[in-house]
Amino acid sequence: MKYMKRIMLIVSVALMMIPLPQNVVAKNNFSNVNIEKHERKQQKRPDRARVMRNDDFSMMYKIMKNSSFDGNRIDIIRVACIASHFSSKQCAKLLALFSFNDNRIEALSIMAPNIVDSDNYDKILDQFSFTSSKEKATSILLKR
Repeated sequence: MKYMKRIMLIVSVALMMIPLPQNVVAKNNFSNVNIEKHERKQQKRPDRARVMRNDDFSMMYKIMKNSSFDGNRIDIIRVACIASHFSSKQCAKLLALFSFNDNRIEALSIMAPNIVDSDNYDKILDQFSFTSSKEKATSILLKR
């Protein structure tokens, strides 16, 4: 019972991030035209990872902001990284919610494989106040 709220929060974020499989969409009597359009859109950009939509990101940001502990925030990021990718701007905004640089480093190490725009890493590095933390963050981003 003690962890029920935490588990429900993580599950709700996970369900929000995971897209429905095509067979579930077909069972729900959605029109086949919409499925075909969706498939065509995905075929146009197969090489680019899909960044989390703004409305999904703002919902995740609010949940993380209302979370009282950094450990809960890290758990939310773990769940979100299962099905989503982030821009550097989104990553920086999430890192700003953490109280300590060690927790920011841990969150960045989880998100790093899912960051799509390496040109804007400077936005992420600006979230770290100490030189040693910036160096750790740089090494995490370069390993990706």
